Amino acid sequence: RLLLEVASIVLVGAFWGCTNPLLRKGSTEIRQEDGDKASLIQQLSKFRHVAVWLPYALNQAGSVLFYITLSQTDLSLASPACNALSLVFSVLMSWWIGERVERPLQTILGAALVMGGIALCLHSNREAEKAH
Repeated sequence: RLLLEVASIVLVGAFWGCTNPLLRKGSTEIRQEDGDKASLIQQLSKFRHVAVWLPYALNQAGSVLFYITLSQTDLSLASPACNALSLVFSVLMSWWIGERVERPLQTILGAALVMGGIALCLHSNREAEKAH
């Protein structure tokens, strides 16, 4: 059960984190094609491009998985863990697609510290369950 919870949290973080830079990149490329001042119809037409709708769909799949995960996992652990992992995956994906990452080592260090704190909380929570 613990392995399934951890896998779900990592997948949510990956879905959210990896899709953010891809959404940014896809919408920026389309904005350059359409011009900066686009009408509402032109804005909505961005979703016909795979560079926008595919990352968006994956991001939404991550949100669905997040709610499923919350129904089976402690909220106080799952939510910060998903968000911290999302940050790490976002930095890694940004770097991979060639975006400039501001202070990547500090960002990853901060997320690692959050994950370490979550790991301690998870361990403490499991020990408390064993005691009962």
